[in-house]
Amino acid sequence: MELREFLFDPLAGREFAFQITARERGIFSGAERLAQQAAELGLDVAIPVAEGEALEPGTCILHGRGRAEDVIRAEEALLGAIGKPSGVATAAAAFVRRAGGRLKIACGSWKKVTPEIRADLRQAVATGGVAVRITDHPFIYLDKNYVRLLGGVGPAVTRARAYDPERLIAVQLRGESQPIRLEAAAAVTAGAAIFMVDTGDLRDLDATVKAARAGGWRNRIQIAFAGGVTQDKLEAVIAARADIVDVGRAIIDAPILDLSLDVAGGKQK
Repeated sequence: MELREFLFDPLAGREFAFQITARERGIFSGAERLAQQAAELGLDVAIPVAEGEALEPGTCILHGRGRAEDVIRAEEALLGAIGKPSGVATAAAAFVRRAGGRLKIACGSWKKVTPEIRADLRQAVATGGVAVRITDHPFIYLDKNYVRLLGGVGPAVTRARAYDPERLIAVQLRGESQPIRLEAAAAVTAGAAIFMVDTGDLRDLDATVKAARAGGWRNRIQIAFAGGVTQDKLEAVIAARADIVDVGRAIIDAPILDLSLDVAGGKQK
């Protein structure tokens, strides 16, 4: 007899009420996954909160009934379905509040996580009010390796535009082959529409903005900034006049939201 069978043998024929509650404030994410996993476990549950709903300490997220072994399986599976996504959604929402509409908040780092949880974290980012792409328009994104392989910012943008002139071209600027202001000038000459200053250095952002103003093409492009952006750094990014900020680890590496599954009592069937 296995350990759980032995421990729960005296409880045969009994059913127990249980619930998952929040232990801290946050934003709920993972509703679809939670319902799916509960169904796969054969649990009789109700989920009274919706995706994106604000949680307070004590908010009931799920309640149900089951045998002792069902309760333990629920604790092992269901908390994991929503803890991390809810933490990510909570962090995303905090950035949106802090920005107050002064620039667009995006997060593309969900693409860098393991495929098993990629869709869940993408949903969590969106649930928190953060864009999962830097633009809603069809676009081609040229990161540093495309730029290196194609011989620089200008040639990379030119090649991408030849593929589809209707798509916006977004290109990373890192100042690797020439000063970043010259990379910006090469990018706009070649037809780029979005500049991603992906160095984490606000001096590079400032130089790009100044180059755009001096060249008379600031209103033709959008300037995004990325690289270690935290809430504390956000005000400086806004002050430097970025249009978009891409936040990575500060959202995706958010801690799991503190949740608890607790047994409420038991009765005979």
